[in-house]
Amino acid sequence: MIHLDHAATSFPKPPAVLAAVRRWFESVGVSADRGDGANCVLAARTVAATRERLGALCGVPPARIAFVSGATEGLNLVLRALLAPGDRVLTTAFEHSSVVRPLVALQRERGLQLEVLPPDAARDLPAAPFAAALQRWRPRVCVFAHASNVTGTALDAAVICAAARDVGCTTVLDASQTAGLLDLRVGADVVVASGHKALHGPPGIGFVAAQPRVPLPPQKQGGTGSSRALDEHPTEWPQAFEAGTPNTPAIFGLGAALEWLAEQTPARLLARGLGHVDALAAGLAGKPGVRLLLPPPERRVPVLSFVHDTLDPSELGALFAAASVQVRSGFHCAPWLHAHLGTAAAGTVRLSPGPELTPADLATALAAF
Repeated sequence: MIHLDHAATSFPKPPAVLAAVRRWFESVGVSADRGDGANCVLAARTVAATRERLGALCGVPPARIAFVSGATEGLNLVLRALLAPGDRVLTTAFEHSSVVRPLVALQRERGLQLEVLPPDAARDLPAAPFAAALQRWRPRVCVFAHASNVTGTALDAAVICAAARDVGCTTVLDASQTAGLLDLRVGADVVVASGHKALHGPPGIGFVAAQPRVPLPPQKQGGTGSSRALDEHPTEWPQAFEAGTPNTPAIFGLGAALEWLAEQTPARLLARGLGHVDALAAGLAGKPGVRLLLPPPERRVPVLSFVHDTLDPSELGALFAAASVQVRSGFHCAPWLHAHLGTAAAGTVRLSPGPELTPADLATALAAF
């Protein structure tokens, strides 16, 4: 199977990641702060080292890294912690359902005032109109995707975060599509991402990276492995956001993935992925009936969506599957974007190659229909 669905989950995982997860199951078996003994010390050191690597990746202290089950949980917790009744929120049409659905639910529950910025004709959202909207709308919170999981468009997050600071707005960056590819030290107040995409970690793990200046009270309560007998959930980080038994084997795997990533370098992986996208786009452009939904060439991640004049995305997905090529067809959990792309009826076919593909793999994919 040729995997062209890295925007959903990267595959295959690096061998070091598999070895780290297997090591936990075969010889560790405990979580940090959940007991005594050498294995608990080992788990605590591994968890701490993974926090340190993520903190360096995002530009926050390790104590302000909270492990969550993924970006969905992280974004839900952060938005519920930040937003008060009647708050103004600025966001974009590029957002994943992990942002869209919590915002819509909180709009209903707390009377939020939402403004959603649309893409322009080039499927872009430049920083200048974004900054103008911040000046005009003066939101309390701005939450936005670093890059679209449908078009691959990457936003100029550093400029946007600086413009938000100028109006006293708290920024939440959904870095699920960029963690492991782009620099996350862009000045966001909070960064949330999953670990199983370009970070090449296991599924079931993600993180919230919050600057110390941002108050984020607990949104769920439970066990934290604390040595104190408390009947109230601790408010200090990272325990404030980590109620319940942690997914320690996935943290082991994520730690190994971050080490592997440092050796490979994100810039190199990004360049290889974009090269694969360019090759796929060139091959698809020559096929009758294909319309490519290309992002701006200067700001993008390795994601390519397209539609066909006569074939439905689901039909194309079946043709790819018959050729042993894993792609994604449909709406990609981005409900606000398709109206702007003219794809509201059936969605798109999305190709998102990883760095390990070969020219032969790409040729096989292009020959699928």
